[in-house]
Amino acid sequence: MVRGFYTAASGMVTQQKKLNNISNNIANVSTTGYKRDILVEGTFGEHVAVRMNAYQYRPTVDIGKGVFMNTIDEDYTVYEQGGIETTYRPMDMAILGNGFFIVANDNGEYLTRDGQFSLDEEGYLVLPGLGRVQGDGGDIQIGTSDFEVDFNGDVFVRAEDEEEATQIGRIILAVPEDYDAMEKAANGMYISTDYSIADAEAPTFMIRQGILERSNVNMAEEMSLMIASQRSLQSCSQLVRMYDELSEQAANRISRVSQG
Repeated sequence: MVRGFYTAASGMVTQQKKLNNISNNIANVSTTGYKRDILVEGTFGEHVAVRMNAYQYRPTVDIGKGVFMNTIDEDYTVYEQGGIETTYRPMDMAILGNGFFIVANDNGEYLTRDGQFSLDEEGYLVLPGLGRVQGDGGDIQIGTSDFEVDFNGDVFVRAEDEEEATQIGRIILAVPEDYDAMEKAANGMYISTDYSIADAEAPTFMIRQGILERSNVNMAEEMSLMIASQRSLQSCSQLVRMYDELSEQAANRISRVSQG
């Protein structure tokens, strides 16, 4: 009975964590460049077996039946390309392919796929409230909203008295060495110290001006997962109540036998 109680209770905890994760994905469905998170379930027995092997206590072997409680085995972020939305706004940019924009502020550098940029009061290209966009020479100072960015990230500005545009810098992109090692921060930002700068001479990306990358959250899929998780949570909750009632009945009967 106790085994069943803990199995149902662990199921409640697991499904609640999944619901929180799904709710966060749905809340960010309109966040530019957001990447959805997924939680993977596993049994407690499997989790113990993996841990024992990882820490080399002994080889992974059949550890017997045990108490197979449900746990969250791992979580990971899906980095696949989101949909494209055309805005025709010159400061909006999207990355097609690999890479992240680099944004710097007083707290350090962050990586992001959010290209909804603007200009600050000093004419620097910024992600509002988060920091300045980084180029091959550091912060990119454009000074005007009349500029062009080519597929490689080269930024061109045309002065009023000049016929040809002048290149003032290049937007650089970061390519993480290990996506799994990236730490997710707020507002669709990521922290990673292990990355290389994308090669503009042999690019695996394109920067497109006047468009934005939407979130890669699929609302239909997330709603289906939410409904399934809610039903599992309700089932586990009912089982916990049943085990609680059975425990109470067993305690009452044992007390009667003891008194008799």
